[in-house]
Amino acid sequence: MRAIVFLLLVVLVFFIIRFTLNKVIQIRDHNKKLATDSSEGKTAEAMVRCALCGVHLPQSDAYYDGKDTFCSEGHMNEFHNEKSTHSTED
Repeated sequence: MRAIVFLLLVVLVFFIIRFTLNKVIQIRDHNKKLATDSSEGKTAEAMVRCALCGVHLPQSDAYYDGKDTFCSEGHMNEFHNEKSTHSTED
């Protein structure tokens, strides 16, 4: 009787360990797949320079007024305000 209980306990422990290892492998494979998918989707993007402060940023994040690029809408407005102030002083 003790041998049967011991055997059942060993089988139970075996299935618990096997289930846990399978879950670990699934999670690792899923994370590896996510990392590969995210790195494949990224491509190099052109960098542009803010006309006011000189900061470089990706072109998709930049504000463009038709002539110059800016890092923020505030810098674009400040640049044009300075420009208009200098032209009215002349």
